[in-house]
Amino acid sequence: ERAGVTEATVSMALANNPTLVQANAQIRAESGAAYQAGLPFNPVLGYTGEQIGVNGTAGELQGGYVSQEIVTGGKLRLSRAKWAQRAQIAATNAQAQQQRVLNDVQTQFYRALAAQQIVEIHRKLVANGEDNLLTQREMINLGQTTASSVLQAEVELRRDQLKLKDAENDIQQAWRMLAAMAGVPQLAPTTLEGTLTTDQMPLDYDSALAQLLSSSLELAAARQKIRHDQIAVERERAEPIPNILVDARVGQNIEAGDTTAGVNVGLPIPFFDKNRGTIQQAQADLSRSHAEVRRLELELQSRLATEYRTYVSAWQRVVEYQATMLPKAEEATELLRKSYKDRRATWVEVLTAQRLHTTLEVEYIDSLKTYRET
Repeated sequence: ERAGVTEATVSMALANNPTLVQANAQIRAESGAAYQAGLPFNPVLGYTGEQIGVNGTAGELQGGYVSQEIVTGGKLRLSRAKWAQRAQIAATNAQAQQQRVLNDVQTQFYRALAAQQIVEIHRKLVANGEDNLLTQREMINLGQTTASSVLQAEVELRRDQLKLKDAENDIQQAWRMLAAMAGVPQLAPTTLEGTLTTDQMPLDYDSALAQLLSSSLELAAARQKIRHDQIAVERERAEPIPNILVDARVGQNIEAGDTTAGVNVGLPIPFFDKNRGTIQQAQADLSRSHAEVRRLELELQSRLATEYRTYVSAWQRVVEYQATMLPKAEEATELLRKSYKDRRATWVEVLTAQRLHTTLEVEYIDSLKTYRET
């Protein structure tokens, strides 16, 4: 099991979640682009003819030519490196998405497990309400209570029954969401096995922040983007370096009856366009990427502060319920049961104590769920 979530559920999520399919497709796309960016230009193979029709002949020259543009300045290497870095960023984003999917499945598992347990508690509340209504009706027959008390008991029972229906609807929703996150929406509901309780002590904030900043895949992708932009600046600086244009011809001089050849070599001179605007744009992108890392660090710290507050508050409630409130409520119920047997307390008092204990159980499970989520 992965923290309570069965390996089968995790495997289904990893195999079927469409966002992971998209993320892996993005890796393949960027890798393909990286391969393509490093390929040289294709040569041009063609036919050449000169002075066709002169003196009724086929021309002065009949032959073929090969033209090739030779890329210089390491531009192909830099282009491939830039796209390869994009593929690395895509791989990091895919890893982050996989973690999100696993976290979502794990969180939803705890929500479904909590909903399952809360249904059982609400059934106890309904049973308590039915017992209370029966008791009130018996008491009014004996002249020990009023009609308003019976009506109040009926209202409380109806409210408990509605809350039970809400809880049953909640578990249906939780299960359907868990099945959808696993990528198998047709998965049939079943009883979940697991526990919400934990012996794990809460994380220290400073330790949690240090761990977050050192292991965040979001930050890793942002830092990889800096390297991408550094390569982009280098690539744009290499752009003005002229490529070599080679043109070789060979053919038959019809008039002289000789085979002739010719070669042209040219260089485009960066006289007007030195790519300065694109270099400036690439440098601006690099500066923005550096700022993005810092912005993301601050955003992660802010997000952690919000989650940590909820996390610690939930833990404090869990500890209070475990150590004090639930034991005392249970003890009060037992004392009232003994008093009822000794005819020193009414059954209504016992039912009231039971109701308080059961209500605290609902709150306890809700706190456990929140702690597990955060």
